[in-house]
Amino acid sequence: MKYSIEIGKIVEGALKHDQAKVVNYTKQLISKLEEDNETRAANKFSKLLSVQNAATLSSMGTKKELPIPVDSESRAVLADIIYPDDNNTAVILSKQNSENLKSFILNYKNADKLNSLGIGVSNTLILYGPPGCGKTQCAYLIARELNLPLLIARLDSLISSYLGTTAKNIRTLFEFAQKMPCVLFLDEFDAIAKARDDNNELGELKRVVNSLLQNVDAMSNDSLLVAATNHEKLLDNAVWRRFEYKLKIELPDIDAITEMIDLFSRGNHNLSAKEKHELATAFIGLSGATIEEIILKAIRNAVINESPVKKIDFYEALFSFNDIIPQNCSSEKNILKAKAKFLRECNEKVFSLQVIADILGSSKTTISKLVKEANE
Repeated sequence: MKYSIEIGKIVEGALKHDQAKVVNYTKQLISKLEEDNETRAANKFSKLLSVQNAATLSSMGTKKELPIPVDSESRAVLADIIYPDDNNTAVILSKQNSENLKSFILNYKNADKLNSLGIGVSNTLILYGPPGCGKTQCAYLIARELNLPLLIARLDSLISSYLGTTAKNIRTLFEFAQKMPCVLFLDEFDAIAKARDDNNELGELKRVVNSLLQNVDAMSNDSLLVAATNHEKLLDNAVWRRFEYKLKIELPDIDAITEMIDLFSRGNHNLSAKEKHELATAFIGLSGATIEEIILKAIRNAVINESPVKKIDFYEALFSFNDIIPQNCSSEKNILKAKAKFLRECNEKVFSLQVIADILGSSKTTISKLVKEANE
């Protein structure tokens, strides 16, 4: 049955006298009807919602607005909400990562079809991999593609020093996420899902993990949970098994890096396609966050020096990041040698002696001699 998720949630909210759930899922239903050009039905529900809010819904005894829950001790909010209209985070992924993520998104977009066949929807996804590779951005992308609010858990508020409070906060957050269509995102997931057999941890960790498991199990199939971690091996086995989709976010490939150069530099370069490919090759093996850091440093240095951003500026920032210049080295020859050796080792086919010479502002003959010396 089409729109079964929204209708089910509306009925569930009405039976529980939960105005927020009724309103939020009715709005979601209206949005889907409009997308399907069911204008007449969408207008009818919109009119019902506006007319009945003051009468029928107010009799439920709840507020129209849904306040974000807070920690009972510190009063700090447990999450931030990013609504679709404010979700404009740029996401660049490798081809493989993009295809895997698309599979998860399509799974949810076809929830009505899957539910009608009794198959059910895979609604839990864990993203893992090295830091800075775009796991958080993936959560933004999922929410944007599904036109849903992104509910981002705030670990600094969620985790409490008071006994039992962290488990209580987790339960409160999950209950809140059930009241509206949204993507619940738990970043740095290992902080609350670490293996319970860790001898260095106290009993509180076991209570937290048990609470997490109970709340994940209690989630309805139409709710979405996305978690991210840099340390998947630290996770409790039972928690790991709860996630139907497991996606390793790899370091960006050459095509993704090339896109990142344009995105992060915001057009502040005059690199040719060939020069961008060369620079992207030098960036292989780095995370997206590191690439952004290097590019912004290059632009920042150029602005400070009141000069246009040049090709060499990006390479100088890369050299600095990799700390390739020997300490206390003041010899221009040795500095040039270190830079030439670094580029040559990145990829000999891409960084020919002539290409290196052009980048470093030297002659092919000089670079040839320096590379030969460096390899002796």
